[in-house]
Amino acid sequence: MSASVPPRRGPDPAPEPPQPAALAGAPHDAVERREALKLMGASIALAALAGCDEAPEHGHPLHAPARAAHGEAALADYATVLELDGLSRGVIVRTRNGHAVKVEGNPNHPASLGATDIFAEAAVLSLHDPARSRRIRRDGRPVPPAMLDEALATMRAELLPRGGLGLRVLTGPVSSPTLARVMDELLAAFPRARWHQHDPLADDAAVEAALRAYGRPVLPVPDLARARVVLCLGADLLGQAPGHLRHARDWITARQAGQGARLIVAETVPSLAGARADHRVPLHPAEAEPFARAVAAALGVEGLAAAGTHPEAAGIAALLAGAGPEAAVIAGRGQDPAVHALAHAMNARLGGAVRLLPHPLARPEPAAASLADLSSEMAAGAVTHLLILGANPAYDAPAALGFEAALRRTPFALHLGFRGDETARLCGWHVPQAHPLESWGDSRAFDGTPAICQPVTALLADEARGEVELLSALLGRPVTARSAVEATWRAAWGDEAFEARWPAALEEGVAGEAPPALSLPLRDGWDRPALPVPSGLAAVFAPDPGVRGGAEAHEAWLQEMPRPLTRITWGNAALLAPATMEQHGLRPGDEVELELGGRRLLAPVWPVAGHAPDCVTLPLGGGRRAGGPVGEGRGFDAYALRPADGAWAAPGLLMRPTGRNRPPVTTDSHHRLDPGAAIRSVAPGGALPQPERGASLYRDWPYPGHAWGMAIDIDACIGCNACAVACQAENNVPVVGPLAVSQGREMHWLRVDRYLHGPDENPAASFQPVPCMHCEQAPCEPVCPVNATLHDQEGLNLMVYPRCIGTRTCSNNCPYKVRRFNWADHRRSLDTPARNPEVALRPRGVMEKCTYCVHRIQSAREGAAAEGRALRDGEVETACQRACPTRAITFGDLNDPASAVSRARGDGRHYALLGDLGTRPRTTYLARVAGEGEA
Repeated sequence: MSASVPPRRGPDPAPEPPQPAALAGAPHDAVERREALKLMGASIALAALAGCDEAPEHGHPLHAPARAAHGEAALADYATVLELDGLSRGVIVRTRNGHAVKVEGNPNHPASLGATDIFAEAAVLSLHDPARSRRIRRDGRPVPPAMLDEALATMRAELLPRGGLGLRVLTGPVSSPTLARVMDELLAAFPRARWHQHDPLADDAAVEAALRAYGRPVLPVPDLARARVVLCLGADLLGQAPGHLRHARDWITARQAGQGARLIVAETVPSLAGARADHRVPLHPAEAEPFARAVAAALGVEGLAAAGTHPEAAGIAALLAGAGPEAAVIAGRGQDPAVHALAHAMNARLGGAVRLLPHPLARPEPAAASLADLSSEMAAGAVTHLLILGANPAYDAPAALGFEAALRRTPFALHLGFRGDETARLCGWHVPQAHPLESWGDSRAFDGTPAICQPVTALLADEARGEVELLSALLGRPVTARSAVEATWRAAWGDEAFEARWPAALEEGVAGEAPPALSLPLRDGWDRPALPVPSGLAAVFAPDPGVRGGAEAHEAWLQEMPRPLTRITWGNAALLAPATMEQHGLRPGDEVELELGGRRLLAPVWPVAGHAPDCVTLPLGGGRRAGGPVGEGRGFDAYALRPADGAWAAPGLLMRPTGRNRPPVTTDSHHRLDPGAAIRSVAPGGALPQPERGASLYRDWPYPGHAWGMAIDIDACIGCNACAVACQAENNVPVVGPLAVSQGREMHWLRVDRYLHGPDENPAASFQPVPCMHCEQAPCEPVCPVNATLHDQEGLNLMVYPRCIGTRTCSNNCPYKVRRFNWADHRRSLDTPARNPEVALRPRGVMEKCTYCVHRIQSAREGAAAEGRALRDGEVETACQRACPTRAITFGDLNDPASAVSRARGDGRHYALLGDLGTRPRTTYLARVAGEGEA
């Protein structure tokens, strides 16, 4: 095990360095060596500036007692939360010598249940990003913090006499009870001020529909643990819906118990839920409301203001009616308010498995309308002082709104943000924002469960502040974030109970119970049909699966991770149905000019099987213009075409080929195996024939102690990539950039292959995580000239890096293509206090691969030995296994017949990947249970 890196103090924070030119995203573009090195230095995992702060002593958490991890004094775990769309997911953060090194799910938190997603895994990377903002700036120049305090005091003196006239505060979605309380105090002190919210991914239609249907904002939450039929109207319950980690766990738990829901997904662009659906209905945006209306009519919903038709509506309605109270209908982001209202009415008719919960956001409101009001006031000169807290509307507001021009005319604009982004460059003041892993706060989960956000490391940017601290300073009552959070919960719990509940809340990561579900009747007039959508080519806007709305575009792990269904990395593309591309005479990668409402952009096109015809999906989050070299210039900016009202779909799109071909960087053809050999499927309740063990020229090797093995359930895998990013974070796997990826040189130790079955119009999909197989008869071992790859006494196929001379014969002889050759030396960029020192850094010119997290095996073994006992089944969890929301990955000792992995191998669906080769892999699979329309 490597020794800890001693703490060191760097120089005082300096102005952010000039941003290097973005690397070309297409494979054929020229890239200078210097630019490539700049990208690697800025984006490789947990890069260099992580070590430039004073490392706190172990046991100096500033908050709750640390949990001992693996019995080592230098390691400690802390419970906290990370937000997505303003709602929290509970996490456990592993720290070493006070530095955060790994994020894992909190089993006690109802929104994560011990799992993570790719965005939570990447939080450590963003914490230590060298491109993050570190200095308070005025007009682009660093200034002392005292100048900011003086400016806020002057601002307060100007605004108080006129009641805050001209003051506007713009935030993202807020579920924090403390921030909501401070905002209320600010509006009480400045009664003529206004609070606006902006979220480019907000589901405004859901809020509007709830107000129509029930007179108050509610969040419908399906119970996938007991539902037998679920209809998703554009809702990606397994990928991007509120509570997606919890939904994924409930879905697979019920499915494995034989009581799983029949999942029916009607959508425009394929999603993770659509990929795993039992039946999928591709819909043009113009067909979404007629389809929902036809299903509602077939169910006998009363009060319909109009009729709808669709050939599949009657059959789907019959399935829902047959399930009755064990059916659920959920409308997702991007649907019209009428579709959400129809979903409410169908659930009311069915008595369905959907709970109506009080909305967890402190102020649920249509964010697009709120931002439009603010823009109008700014353009009219009614805004004299503007505080933008944690938002970036200069980038992610629709260009048609004109927010950027209005911001330039605002006399006083202050931006609190994590980066010097597009909005920061237009504001007179920029204040660095504290990262969630280094700050105090609180938040609510999708179901309303509250939790405390506590710092797991010292503040890495000394001048960083949080929203609460900045607003308190404006009020003239400056407080620390911790004291503000404590005040909130002391008032909620009472002084006597606070002393007991506060430490428990920090230790467990949960600060109370979720509120009870509401029982609300539908109001009269709930159904207000939308205006008919014209037919023809339509633009559809959607969050990018990797960088979402663009806030995560500077996370190198997320940029390099192939998108689950398109396999695109380091950018985006306009997505079309293959039939639509053929109709317009387009090839994959052809560049087109897209025009909507008089605005134009250039984009490459990419076919997506199962995409609805006659529409083009434009992923958001690309084309960043500021914030750091990792995200800048990656793909195109779809906000340039988005309508001013923030609509998710718009008719009247014009598409003209330019004659150029510039395909996006994609891994679709990398390391692919024959689908017939890779993916096996069985009918429900069926089993695969289990082959006899074949003869071998090699003698069997005894494993008297442990014999480690892994089983991966293809039926449970939803393709979310959480396992792959967790592996990257755990094992110091570097990013290599778009040029190297285009050359097939990505370094991921674990890839998730995607296979399609059926016609391009509406195929079924399967996902297969592929780590090293750890073959007992490993073909990589006998060909290595220096014995660098070998077996240990417990069956692990290991790499001895100092021996490797880079012949790559092992990779050439591996039929699974899971070995990665290190073409560059990334050790300097990775050698920081934030890296995982339990995993060796690999030099240039060596082969590397999955090790079954051998360091975790060793740590668990040492902990068991210290307690004088044997290892228990389940005590060793690999990083990929721990991250998986559906628990598709099982790891353990094959010598223990009662272990979970041994039981998995005894399942009738068990098979070995390319098992006829006689490699006898330790990593094996459970077949997919075939759904409707699959072969």
